[in-house]
Amino acid sequence: MMQETNQEVYGFLEVYFPELTAEPFTDEREQWEAWERFVDMLCMIALLIKEKSQPESFSRIGCLLDDEELIKALEPRPKAVFPCRKDVRDIFQALLQKGQKNASTLTSFLEMELEPVEKAAFLLAACADRNRKYERAFGVLQEEKSITAKPTIGLAHDLCALFLEESENTVDILLDEDRFLNRFLLKPVKDEPRLSRLSLPLTLHRQVLSLLNGNREMLGKLSLCAEILYKNNTSQLLCHQEALARLIRVYTRMTMLQEEGIIQLKGAEGVGKKYLAQALGDTLQMDVLCICVQKLITQNQEAVTEILEEAVRKTVLTPCILYLDMNNIHIEEWGQLSWMLTRLQKDTGRFLIGTDASFLQELSILENIYLLLVASPGLKEQKRFWECFAKEYQIQFSADIQLEELVSLYDLSPKRIRQTLSCAVLASEIGEDGFLLSKQELEDEIRHQCSGSLDRYAVRMESPFVWEDLQLSKQSQALLKRAIDRVRYRSIVNDMYGFAKKLPYGRGLSIVLYGPPGTGKTMTAQVFAKELGLAIYRIDLSQIGSKYIGETEKNLGAVFDAARFSNAVLFFDEADALFTKRTEVSNSNDRHANAETAYLLQKIEEYSGVSILATNVMQNFDNAFKRRMTYMIPIEQPKEEERLLLWENVFPKETPLEDGLPFALYAKVAELTGSGIKAAALSAAYLAAAEHRSITNQDIVEAIDFEYRRSGRTGISQELYTAQYKNM
Repeated sequence: MMQETNQEVYGFLEVYFPELTAEPFTDEREQWEAWERFVDMLCMIALLIKEKSQPESFSRIGCLLDDEELIKALEPRPKAVFPCRKDVRDIFQALLQKGQKNASTLTSFLEMELEPVEKAAFLLAACADRNRKYERAFGVLQEEKSITAKPTIGLAHDLCALFLEESENTVDILLDEDRFLNRFLLKPVKDEPRLSRLSLPLTLHRQVLSLLNGNREMLGKLSLCAEILYKNNTSQLLCHQEALARLIRVYTRMTMLQEEGIIQLKGAEGVGKKYLAQALGDTLQMDVLCICVQKLITQNQEAVTEILEEAVRKTVLTPCILYLDMNNIHIEEWGQLSWMLTRLQKDTGRFLIGTDASFLQELSILENIYLLLVASPGLKEQKRFWECFAKEYQIQFSADIQLEELVSLYDLSPKRIRQTLSCAVLASEIGEDGFLLSKQELEDEIRHQCSGSLDRYAVRMESPFVWEDLQLSKQSQALLKRAIDRVRYRSIVNDMYGFAKKLPYGRGLSIVLYGPPGTGKTMTAQVFAKELGLAIYRIDLSQIGSKYIGETEKNLGAVFDAARFSNAVLFFDEADALFTKRTEVSNSNDRHANAETAYLLQKIEEYSGVSILATNVMQNFDNAFKRRMTYMIPIEQPKEEERLLLWENVFPKETPLEDGLPFALYAKVAELTGSGIKAAALSAAYLAAAEHRSITNQDIVEAIDFEYRRSGRTGISQELYTAQYKNM
């Protein structure tokens, strides 16, 4: 709109922008005020143009303005003209440049992949949601009977024509569903047969409105299955440093090259994949939107579609890193999942997924899959997780808690550590500076958190015995104490002494207890676990072994996976039934048996906890098997002095005993095992209880004789009475 000679120009520029400088806006409020003045100016120009063709509409202009001076300046004048298109466009560009120097939410939107027409349409829609006066003004301009209206594509076209050269393409641009404005900023409009294309409203999506109002944490329907992992916390210090360095390199390169792709973090559940994603966000100064896919796929198709759209919108607009937690996804759920991943890859370009180690589903339908294996956190990393989460929950450890010993005993994932502390704090005492957690409370909660995973294949064993109950040879005691120290101090050896770098695997402990039946192998295993404060599970071999090829290996794998999460001592009683000496391969059955044994040896070596094998027949194990065991501890027939100690400690303090019972004589004459002595003591107790009296020498002699007869031996009672007579 060029000015004509001798004509007066309406004072829009002077009134709305008297001193438009290049200095940046002082704050976002000032920026919004400037853009609202710009929209005011566009509306006034359009209203005055409308008044020339429809004089009756001018009476309504005054009610739309708050500035009386401006109203007076805009009274109809015969020779007045409007500012030229270039002048208005210059103001538009000047406001954009002023905003570029401000780190505001509005600036971030205006700097997105938008054409000038899209920027203008975005501003019109935003102003309509911020101030109702624009609805009234837009109603007048669009001749809405209700005098309230959202800006339409037609109105955007008319207002853009006042200052933009490319206004003739406005309608096509605003109707293009693939453009940034329609994909991410505007609320989709359902097909309305009554409305023409030009009458379609321009309405900002509620997520966009939330961001414009300063709420960056709003999740909407995403709250059903998602959380925000915020930047600038300590997670970067906790993660696997090598894996983190590779992740940063790959993600940064993909971003710089604008490549589409998916980074798959693969590892056991709870090893810290989510913290690794959060550490990436810390490095790049970005939040991470974490979606639990298990929760997502429980929704119906319509809800899933809407949630994915919100996820994409938040990822693009915030911006943030998208991470999908895909642990525990089953094969039957792959159909829906593949559709989701394909859509997300198309809309976002790049994102992260976390899968467990058993996730074997092909991702061939997707492009550019980068696999990053995530191992379980080392002992140093576990210690940092304990410290970090304790600080988060304001927990102080009692003086008897040593974190180095704790991580040596309990190989816990970050997830388990957090769960343990969050529950333990409920039972802890409140101190001056937070919660005081005792060693007993902590260990009880650890065992509670780790229980239950092995119930299908194993039975938990409770131990009433202590170290003093064991009557072992000095050699066996020394070996057992060495084994305990190996577990208790492995963090020092592996981390402080640097052996973790030299021994990347095989950090667990395997023990073979061998000896005749009844010598105390099971008791020894129970005492071992109790000394370390660990749960012990007896593996039910009947639930593991199978005649079907491959089924035994599958069950064994499940046992060790469950044990890792339960952090338990695995006790294989009568292990020779499963760990037999490998034979020459003469048929398929031999080959199958050898494969099972080899697989078992592999799982024992990979297991980071303790495996205890008990056997009566050591000859059934080959040399290769023995070499792969950490300790071979003999549990021998007790000697006389050991039997004496067993007799002296077998009866509880509450048991009524006859004075002067000759325990030394029983130990000397009767060569019973530890279990035999316990059985004899129990039998004697029942004999006395039936007559409501104390246990006598005769009761014990009869009980010993009974134990001898059970094993096919006779004459012990006569030997005992004869020995007693000689000692009288």
